[in-house]
Amino acid sequence: MSSRGIDAAQASDLVRPAAGPGRRTALLLLAGLALLLGLLVYLADRRAAGALLLPRFAALGSGPIFGVIAQWLPSFIHPFAFSLLSAAAMRQPLAAPRTFYGACAFWWAVNLAFELAQHPRFSAPLADALQSGLGQGAVTAAISRYLLHGRFDWGDIAALSAGALAAAALLGLLQSTEDEHES
Repeated sequence: MSSRGIDAAQASDLVRPAAGPGRRTALLLLAGLALLLGLLVYLADRRAAGALLLPRFAALGSGPIFGVIAQWLPSFIHPFAFSLLSAAAMRQPLAAPRTFYGACAFWWAVNLAFELAQHPRFSAPLADALQSGLGQGAVTAAISRYLLHGRFDWGDIAALSAGALAAAALLGLLQSTEDEHES
């Protein structure tokens, strides 16, 4: 420690600029492309009106593009893309692995909770509790429909876990290449 209370390594961390705009832009671009891919799944292979936040309009009508993978691709994309968006929003997206790994774990947990909430054992009691506690508003009605009409699937749990792990692996890879460029 120096006389000011921090050592040279800590001082360089304090003045180290946030990850260059190129890294942040790459994360935002990759997350955006992933979300567009997920939207395409709903427009081409699924009934778009069944998605919670998509407007009720006709699908592309071109027939299935993604085939069987369309069942689980959105479950993969959501934690993957939102983990990257969270990392891009951080002051230093790749500076602290525990922080961006934490973002990946957070989005994994959120997606897992929503998938488990669709399980027949939990969906009706959760929908009832939601409407009892928060009333019959549009948001609670939409979430209740999601819980009651959604389909619990172990494949979705595998896909959302793979998406969070893929995001963590990508962020770890980017962090290690950033460390190599700094040395």
